[in-house]
Amino acid sequence: MGTVIDPAGPEISIGTAATGVLAKAKAAMEAKKMNEVVKHEEAKIVRAEDAPMVAMIERIAMDPNIPIDRLEKMLAMKERMEDRARDDEDRQAKKMYFAAMSRCQAELPVVIKTKKNDHTKSTYADLAAIEEQAMPIIHRHGFAVSFQPDGYNANGELRILWEISHEGGHHRNGVGEIPVDVAGAQGRVNKTGTQAFGSTATYGRRYLLCMLFNISTGDDRDGNNPPRQPETVSEDQVQIIRGLLDETDSDIEQFCRMGKIDALPDMLAVDFDDAVRLLNQKKAKMQQRAAS
Repeated sequence: MGTVIDPAGPEISIGTAATGVLAKAKAAMEAKKMNEVVKHEEAKIVRAEDAPMVAMIERIAMDPNIPIDRLEKMLAMKERMEDRARDDEDRQAKKMYFAAMSRCQAELPVVIKTKKNDHTKSTYADLAAIEEQAMPIIHRHGFAVSFQPDGYNANGELRILWEISHEGGHHRNGVGEIPVDVAGAQGRVNKTGTQAFGSTATYGRRYLLCMLFNISTGDDRDGNNPPRQPETVSEDQVQIIRGLLDETDSDIEQFCRMGKIDALPDMLAVDFDDAVRLLNQKKAKMQQRAAS
């Protein structure tokens, strides 16, 4: 194969030069492709304080002249930053989940037992009563609940997969194993296979829902089935929130929409501290920007 003469240096094989050029071009194309995929898929999870560094890495990665080993180190650094941001996001989502669960449980009423069991001469709260009295509160705090039958275990118990997900991004799941309801109070079989499945699935959902959200059931002692009303903020607390909204140039209507309330007096007392904390954080950031 022919050669080329470099006036400033020794002879270089044309094949070797071509191979080097192609390898360098291929590496640059792969780096660019990798950079674009990473930017598209993970740009949203980069921590704010890491964003300038990540942007610099992305600019450098677009340079076809960067050595491969240096590119690999910088991409590894970028990956570590994104992993750290992802961990921060997961921790924040988990924190939001448990904070919302605490507020939700504080509002949940004692579900009134409205159904009578003629065989045992007792009353109980059926699934419909629990969902009617509890699910609106659960949904208002950003939770979704799902149940899915998953066959039977070795003991013949119905497996029910459950999952609680929160709008903040965190979720928890597990499985409940429920003995199949095939017999009545006297121990005699009184259901078909289909009826037994339906009864067991409903029973399982009812008990799992109460257990997962710590819902209690009780008798209607007053005879009028009154739901427990959650406590709302006081007038003084409304004025504190209103003052912070003014100081942070926040829109009251948008604030109410985010809190899922019609007006400031409708805010629940259990949400007051979180609202003050978030508004004070916004106020502090505004002061920092003004001072810089």
